[in-house]
Amino acid sequence: MKLIDCHAHLDEFEDVEGVLCRAAASGVTGILAVGINTATSRRILEIAGNCSAPEIIPAIGLYPDEVTEEEIESILALIDEEYAGLRGVGEIGLDYWVRPLRKKQPGREEVKALQQKAFRLQLRKARRYSLIPIIHSRGAWADSFRLAEEEGITRAIFHWYTGPLDVLEKILAAGYHISATPAAAYSPQLREVLLAAPLEKIVLETDCPVPRREGEDRIGTEPADVIYSLRALAELKGIPEEEVARVTTETACDLFG
Repeated sequence: MKLIDCHAHLDEFEDVEGVLCRAAASGVTGILAVGINTATSRRILEIAGNCSAPEIIPAIGLYPDEVTEEEIESILALIDEEYAGLRGVGEIGLDYWVRPLRKKQPGREEVKALQQKAFRLQLRKARRYSLIPIIHSRGAWADSFRLAEEEGITRAIFHWYTGPLDVLEKILAAGYHISATPAAAYSPQLREVLLAAPLEKIVLETDCPVPRREGEDRIGTEPADVIYSLRALAELKGIPEEEVARVTTETACDLFG
């Protein structure tokens, strides 16, 4: 089976070569590597430039909890410089559960407004250069969808979406995709979303090195662990693993070339 991990933070690994070797041995043929700020995005570009197998599919962007005026300017300039070698803009989006927004404290609305500004500007770059936005939407599901739609985005991945089903319906109707992580084995919210979405609208990812859960243990992940996402999704939907692998890989290839 050929698999593609559609969300990996490769910059967080010290032994990138070992991680990629294990991924290739597990049938992973492509990895969408995402950045969260200018420094990590530059590291993603470096890794992509030095590695050939599995194919590293670079996406750079500014994560909502990393947003500052300086970082917005810096990441937009980097996208302009590197767009020809990119396949996506990410990890970008909104997060209303970050500490400054979860507490109703002075400056809360300013933080939210700055997140939305950064998201809009990066969506415009994605549209201008025909890149796929990789959208983080935790606690801000409706606003994340609304801004993507308002900015004329026609294709996107809502990464690890666990929001309301009514917003999910709008996401799918707009032609966007969602992702299955290893948490598909145990997260009630994620399982509900994945059951409601057609297989053709789902891609596989790890969000590595975010840990997966096994009993009481928390085990760090890497791209080779996308097999756990595959198994959980196949079990949840009652579809053979080979078919889930075929469909999700075709979807990822269609999105990223």
